[in-house]
Amino acid sequence: MSDTTAPSTPMIALRTNAEVWRAFLADSPMKRAASVVAVIMALYHLWTGYDWLALYDESLTGISGQPIPEFHYPMHLMLAFAVLFLGSEPSRGSPAARARAAAWNLLLLGVTVAACGYLVLNTEYIQSRLAYIEPLLTHEYVLSLALLLVVFEAARRVVGMPMTIITVLFIIYAIIGGWLPPPFWHRGFALERILDWMYFTNEAMWSTPVAVTAGYIYLYVLFGSLLAVSGAGDLFADLAHALTGRYTGGPAKTAIVGSYFMGMLSGSAAANVVTTGTFTIPTMKSAGYPAEYAGGVEAVASSGGQLTPPVMGAAAFVMAEFTGVSYGQIIIIAAIPALLYYFALFCSVDFEARLLGLKPDLSAPAKRVSAILRKRGYLIGPVAVLIYFLVEGYTPATGASWTILFLILMLAIADPENRGRIPAVLWEAAQDAAYSVAPITVACALGGMIAGVFAMTGLGVRLSSIIVDASMGSLFLLLVLTMLFAVFLGMGMPTTGTYIVLSVLLAPAMEELKVSTIAAHMFIFWGACKSSITPPVALASFAAAAVAGTDPWKTSITAFRLGLSVFLIPFMFAYQPELLAQGALLDTIWRVAMACLGIAALSTATSSWCFAPITGWMRLAAVPISGLFIAPAFWSDIAALVLATIAGGYCWVRAREMRRTNDPRLTVTREQRLANKGWLG
Repeated sequence: MSDTTAPSTPMIALRTNAEVWRAFLADSPMKRAASVVAVIMALYHLWTGYDWLALYDESLTGISGQPIPEFHYPMHLMLAFAVLFLGSEPSRGSPAARARAAAWNLLLLGVTVAACGYLVLNTEYIQSRLAYIEPLLTHEYVLSLALLLVVFEAARRVVGMPMTIITVLFIIYAIIGGWLPPPFWHRGFALERILDWMYFTNEAMWSTPVAVTAGYIYLYVLFGSLLAVSGAGDLFADLAHALTGRYTGGPAKTAIVGSYFMGMLSGSAAANVVTTGTFTIPTMKSAGYPAEYAGGVEAVASSGGQLTPPVMGAAAFVMAEFTGVSYGQIIIIAAIPALLYYFALFCSVDFEARLLGLKPDLSAPAKRVSAILRKRGYLIGPVAVLIYFLVEGYTPATGASWTILFLILMLAIADPENRGRIPAVLWEAAQDAAYSVAPITVACALGGMIAGVFAMTGLGVRLSSIIVDASMGSLFLLLVLTMLFAVFLGMGMPTTGTYIVLSVLLAPAMEELKVSTIAAHMFIFWGACKSSITPPVALASFAAAAVAGTDPWKTSITAFRLGLSVFLIPFMFAYQPELLAQGALLDTIWRVAMACLGIAALSTATSSWCFAPITGWMRLAAVPISGLFIAPAFWSDIAALVLATIAGGYCWVRAREMRRTNDPRLTVTREQRLANKGWLG
């Protein structure tokens, strides 16, 4: 087996057409082939994203637009895997080892093309074939088994061993179920039946996860890549600094706002970290924040990108299919929780900055928002177009297709800097999108297999009943168990894979306890996303630590502490559907106000600041107050308001007295505060 690793996403730079061409010629033949396939993939998805020819002549309907699933899904997977294997050529090692690795990659590519090509070229036969009744022909048996093994090898490279092993165990479970005790017993299935299910039906490998990836996730990734390579990152960085840079904790707040802007477009925690973190983390460090804290802020801010409309993480698109709720409705439902997420982080960094005595830097001239928007504000236009299409009820693929076209036109018309390098922009966006979506495709293929085993064996229904029994009818206990499962699984699986598995397992159980369908799925989605900042395996924190040049474990612990108040938000909307825009306007406003106060109360506990440094017992007192704000009953809101007023008033009077008497606790040096928090060795 080859020891080659998955290709990393290419670094995005604003290069000229000539520079892009020279870089292409300097690549190896396999990587040049990967680049060409990436462009073909972009053209194919743009052609199938909307029925363009029908605009010209209705008699041409169906020539463009999305093909039938039996053609479209294998074609997408084949293109994604081609980029994956062709772009995985090792750059180090002996010539013989590199030759063996290249031969292995080409063999994997050949198997992928043969297995997917068979489906693409025989769509009519596959549609008319009687699954499970007609036996697999010899070559079908070989192709289906070979593709299964290729998916596992791809998963080993880009998803990691945990999810790969879990998927293999599920397939073994489907075979040996007849020898297992209740509640895991089922009648068991022959390998041929499993391969038939996986390869020839739309119930497993080609089910909703891959369908959504092929249908429109790729188009949104391409849109985000086009924005990035056209310089949208600079626009959002400048906007973030202009809005927050001159306030207390300005550099950290700049990281939050910058990650919010980028998160609306990319939906990837690790990608947001390395995109915005390259300028926000050094700025925070130079302003006096410890490296671990700077990395932690960026990790938490970036992980919110998967939860932030209009372009959320890939699992949000899967959610739209699972729940039957349009994606346009989902971005409305997700808006309030996303704002609460960033409000929670704002509170944490503001209190932390005041505790550490970090003042804003007012020496440098501030850029005006109006000047920034005059220069490149047109890049916000495509985002508005996308929101319009989604809210108006158009399909996500239609919205993305028209938005991409609009963005390209804006680059050609309104941007002199990019006008002359349109070919380079399109080329680099195609490369970045292909390398970004390939791991998502692998994870979705595995997630579909796992969901397929649940459906085939009936395990999902039985485990759901077990978990409901374990919760003893307590919704709170069920929510806690669900969050723990989501975080635990998310440590070794991508967000999309975690969401797919848990939505099959636990969403029905939550619905049995009167949680709405969309709230149950959103709760699971949030839990899966938060694994990116939860030790011991916190991918966003690890990426931030690499950018900050600091210890990954300390960065993960800091990110987890900063994100504690964030973990409350899904519990809030599980009990209070008003936070998901599911209720009267006044009720929603009231619940949002209570949620903000609860988040602020918990943030005082995690940051040790309320008008002045507070002691341990004050921090403990803030925790139950925040809990009362979260409870859905009106009496708990009143009790929380009374207690918060008393506690806040006490802290305010105490802070005034400390300043009047020059209390030594106000003059503790920043280094001593850092040491007390464990950030210094």
